[in-house]
Amino acid sequence: MEIRVNKTQRAMNFKAHVRTIITIAEQRAKAGIDKFRYPVPKDTSAHYLEIINEVEAQTNYTVYGYEFIKDGKMTFRIGD
Repeated sequence: MEIRVNKTQRAMNFKAHVRTIITIAEQRAKAGIDKFRYPVPKDTSAHYLEIINEVEAQTNYTVYGYEFIKDGKMTFRIGD
């Protein structure tokens, strides 16, 4: 039996998670909350640090993640 991994779907999932994290950050910032947690995605082939790095890059480092996982969730902080 052969298992095939759809790389295109995994790439789309990666982008979707990054967009979702950025949307959550925008909502939290509007509410005056500077910290939030997001579960580590299992449907991408990317390491969680790659997701953190992409979020940081797309937000010009105004949203940054901690390089550790607690209870299966990444912690993000919204900078000034």
